[in-house]
Amino acid sequence: LPPQEKFTPVKYFSIDRVFRNESLDATHLAEFHQVEGVVADRGLTLGHLMGTLRQFFNKMGISQLRFKPAYNPYTEPSMEVFSYHEGLKKWVEVGNSGVFRP
Repeated sequence: LPPQEKFTPVKYFSIDRVFRNESLDATHLAEFHQVEGVVADRGLTLGHLMGTLRQFFNKMGISQLRFKPAYNPYTEPSMEVFSYHEGLKKWVEVGNSGVFRP
């Protein structure tokens, strides 16, 4: 069969504890939980990614989001995700994302 006929859309997600050697402040901890996900399908766009991220964060009660173009060596386009933190009275980064290159 041609390669196109063998393709199956997939969704993979992982959640795990991460430890980093960080200088501690109000927005950086040495230990936190990280969520990673990969969705593979044909015809997906940056708009699909943004919609998925909005839905994910909305389910956690985070509704004020902004997306900022970013550089990641393994995705293009790439975006950082920010949310407004009421306690800190500022926008803080809550995620990073991108579309894998073909």
